[in-house]
Amino acid sequence: MQILRDVSTNHRHRTGILAGLIAALLLTVLCYWPSLNGPFLFDDIPNLELLGDRGGLTSTDKYIEFITSAQSSPLGRPLSLASFTLNGQTWPTDPRPFRITNLLIHLVNGLLVFSLTRLIFSTVYTRETAENLALLCATLWLLHPLLVSTTAYIVQRMTQLGGLFTLAGLLCYMRGRSYLPTKPQRGWTWIIAGMGICGALALLSKETGILLPFYALVIELTVFGSIRLEGRHRPALIAVLAMPLIVLIAYLAWGWGQLMQSFEIRDFTLYERLLTQAVVVVDYLRQIVFPQLSGLGIFHDDYAVSKGLLDPAITLISFLVIAALVSFAAWSRKRWPLVSLGILWFFVGHSFEAGPISLELYFEHRNYLPLLGPLIAICSLLPLLSQKLRRIFPLILIMFISMECFLTWQSAAPWGNEDRLMQTALVEHPDSLRAQQYVANKYISRGQYQEALAVQQGLAAKYPEHTSTRLSILNLSCLLNVATDDQVRTTLMFLEHSSFDTQIAGFLGPLLSNVAAGSCDAFGFAEIDELFDALLRNSTMAKISASRGAAHYFKGVAYQQSGNLTGALEQLDLSYEAKPEIDIRLQEIVWLLDAGRPDEAQRYLILARQHGKENFLGRNVREADLNILQQRIDEARQAIQ
Repeated sequence: MQILRDVSTNHRHRTGILAGLIAALLLTVLCYWPSLNGPFLFDDIPNLELLGDRGGLTSTDKYIEFITSAQSSPLGRPLSLASFTLNGQTWPTDPRPFRITNLLIHLVNGLLVFSLTRLIFSTVYTRETAENLALLCATLWLLHPLLVSTTAYIVQRMTQLGGLFTLAGLLCYMRGRSYLPTKPQRGWTWIIAGMGICGALALLSKETGILLPFYALVIELTVFGSIRLEGRHRPALIAVLAMPLIVLIAYLAWGWGQLMQSFEIRDFTLYERLLTQAVVVVDYLRQIVFPQLSGLGIFHDDYAVSKGLLDPAITLISFLVIAALVSFAAWSRKRWPLVSLGILWFFVGHSFEAGPISLELYFEHRNYLPLLGPLIAICSLLPLLSQKLRRIFPLILIMFISMECFLTWQSAAPWGNEDRLMQTALVEHPDSLRAQQYVANKYISRGQYQEALAVQQGLAAKYPEHTSTRLSILNLSCLLNVATDDQVRTTLMFLEHSSFDTQIAGFLGPLLSNVAAGSCDAFGFAEIDELFDALLRNSTMAKISASRGAAHYFKGVAYQQSGNLTGALEQLDLSYEAKPEIDIRLQEIVWLLDAGRPDEAQRYLILARQHGKENFLGRNVREADLNILQQRIDEARQAIQ
């Protein structure tokens, strides 16, 4: 009879866990449902509009070109980009399948979180307790409002997939680690598969995949810290997990000069970034433990930069908080291993994007996996509650999860309505220049030029050194045909000494289009030539390859449109030298063919065939286009003969 009762109890427990998981997944779907009808937003467009380049993904070459288009690192993010092709093969396309896929990946990751934390908690607690804690941990993770901008922001699938393969790798590690004392060969097979195969997949999704062995290392040092291993397994294991750290440090040291140069496009230094990241990480931690609605979203360029340990004073306080938490984690490693794991997990998760790389200061999606650390630490302490607190804990838990659902639903709703998202951004971040520019750009896309001009003029008064704002004002003035000679001269003088921002290149094309269309009496080919020269004379912008290349490219286009092909080719050569892109070479070939100069076109075609040989695929992904141009060159030569 006792055996039957045990079986019945076990069955009820497993049924309850399954029901809880289903409920958590359904609640997550309901919370994110308002976001599923939203459009493509922000960085979605520049990353995904390449789907429609040259007629869409109609050939293997075009497919390979798209999945290798990311330039965030030498590896790029081909796996993430390949996943987008499952939802669309051309542009424009329907965003709903992309959003549904993101939500499905989030749900799968929630199941992986449950599986992983169940194994982690079972190293300390009984199986039933471990499963209860894992269910709670996965539910809190799935429904946390801090993860909305990862799941509802289509392009952040890169973060989701990196997290998916990291979690899968850690599951392999946990399984292999359990085999290691008794079946070492099987154990090492699982560990190497997790770190190798899953690690590679995580890296090909996003660079943060490099953190997989570091997560495994903190698990080893905390959860398995007091479990002895025979022979040399423990030193070998530590060496395998620490090796990527050595590789990462060597990589940063090798590219240190380029890393320092990348800060030229930022309005903060490396020192200021590292100071500010201490404040940012503590702020993330506060929002994890005490979720809130205000301040969430995509625009955080208004985040205050720390200039020193006491400027502001919160910087020093943040460093002290971090030092105290890390010290406590080291001290409690054997006494409370799961608490230690949770603390170290959080900081390891932020170590890459909060380090010396010149990324922007603040993004909520960086918490996608790190958020799990504090949840593990908090949940691991719940079995230690007194009997009195255990009686009221279910009520507290229901209230907290209800609050999470409400906050997540409220945070997800604006992602389904662009106008609401725009209004929310302006309310939540009134000092965000990007939020204001986003509003102006939406006005422009709708043909509301007067409204856009009013917004940009307000920005120019608030941010007098911002270059893109001045270029946008000039462009809008041309569209409204209200530009004056004085405005043009003032803008040209301003550009020669203005500061760099990453949006400059986006305004050069529209300005040139206005000139070509003759829609601006005060701004013609002579004036836009002076504008490009002013940008090139700017000491800051001339040092930045992207802005220098863009200025030379559009200057070349202006020369070609005004009939100066020789000057146009010279400018495009300079553009390619600054920022090598094969489309520049292809443009030169087309111009020369249109001008009836096939021999020169052949010379540029030879140069174009040399482009991209450093691609990890070992081939030029524009081979089909080059073959078509070669055919046109041959036909042009035959016609001349």
